[in-house]
Amino acid sequence: MFVMLLAALLLLVCVWNLYYEKHWYRQIEVTLDFDRPYVYAKDQTELKEVITNRKKLPIPVLEVGFHTRKELIFEDTENTNVSDYIYKRDIFAVLGRQKITRTIPICCMKRGYYKVEEADITAFSLLYRKRYARSLSTQAVIYVYPMWVDVSETMTVCERMLGTMQCAKHLYEDPFAFRGIREYTINDPMKLINWKASAKTGELMVNTFDSVMTQKVMIYLDVEDSGILKQEELVEESIAVAASMVRKLLRQGIEVGLSTNARYKENPSVQTRFSCNNSRSLLTEIEQSLALYCKENGSGAYEECLDKTGAEEAVLIFISKNISQDRQRVIEDCLGKEQYGIWLCPAYRGDSPQVNVTKNLKFIVREVERG
Repeated sequence: MFVMLLAALLLLVCVWNLYYEKHWYRQIEVTLDFDRPYVYAKDQTELKEVITNRKKLPIPVLEVGFHTRKELIFEDTENTNVSDYIYKRDIFAVLGRQKITRTIPICCMKRGYYKVEEADITAFSLLYRKRYARSLSTQAVIYVYPMWVDVSETMTVCERMLGTMQCAKHLYEDPFAFRGIREYTINDPMKLINWKASAKTGELMVNTFDSVMTQKVMIYLDVEDSGILKQEELVEESIAVAASMVRKLLRQGIEVGLSTNARYKENPSVQTRFSCNNSRSLLTEIEQSLALYCKENGSGAYEECLDKTGAEEAVLIFISKNISQDRQRVIEDCLGKEQYGIWLCPAYRGDSPQVNVTKNLKFIVREVERG
């Protein structure tokens, strides 16, 4: 009798395992999604994990795991393996027709574009003698924009240069700032004639307007890091300063542009350049572009991005950690003698590089702690 019961039990286990192996993964869904489309470096966010079992068959033990880059730090490091990637793994008991939702706090330590494209699910047979594994596609993406940094010193110098240029030249008439009327001269365009005033006086009269200056700043970002000893902290500081300058300038209503020698995997030969403007979308476009850049894609020659088209009347800001006679030459050649510019040079604390530059170029060292 005992033997028969044991045989029946073993048969039941075998049948169950065969059925379970064929059906455990059916109608199981795992979705992952960040709570925001973007954050700034070193900000906190959350990853939402939803496990849905749409069938009646329960999953007594379900292991769910996924990979992320190590720059996304989980607050709860339990069941987490770390290398160049982090593998996060947790175990759930999922009943039939049950949905489990949880949020995972994450700190985004470094600028970048991060994706979680696949989740691994694993179940076990009765008595844990066999493992059943499947991979499910998911699509969790997040932009981590460059960190905000203090750029007050550079902004002060930049504002002083803009003021100097405003006093010297680059004034034009604002068609919305009406000042008055005066007598017509032969050089006045016909569109300025005030016909009503001319009829009253019997002489041609023209409208006059207040003059304003178009304030522009063009930023040239250098991400080249070709030395034997890599200086990743200085490159990241350069990127953070460029983004912070764009943000500050746009808030003050100043037109700003950015050109960089950064290369991107999708279009490695395409020059990344944003012409001077102050549109609402510009900051987002630049921050997304800088988030997408990774050092593995490399960089082009700095002089290739020193295009002054549309920036002939702008203050030029050169952000480059690379100091050499050749680098100084290309910067001064780009600036010329008629414009004002700033060479912002990130350097490790204690290095204090010195460069003798032309009178219209201000050299500023920005100290960075070694990592």
